[in-house]
Amino acid sequence: MSVRRKPKVEEFIMGAALSQHLAADTNDKTIQPVKLRLDAKLLSRIDSAVADRRPEPSRHQWILEAIYEKLERK
Repeated sequence: MSVRRKPKVEEFIMGAALSQHLAADTNDKTIQPVKLRLDAKLLSRIDSAVADRRPEPSRHQWILEAIYEKLERK
């Protein structure tokens, strides 16, 4: 079991909001794990963008937000 720090209130709220958004999109379908292979430079840019946000989301949350933003522009 990994040990993680207790999330800040803002992180907790943002995570809950994202979870609700995901739950609404899945419509009781199972969530499928996806393995991404990213260039180290791209991953570094993502990590920089994550670090610039307050509260700082997880990398996973940031990538999901980017996907949803792209899909909503469609």
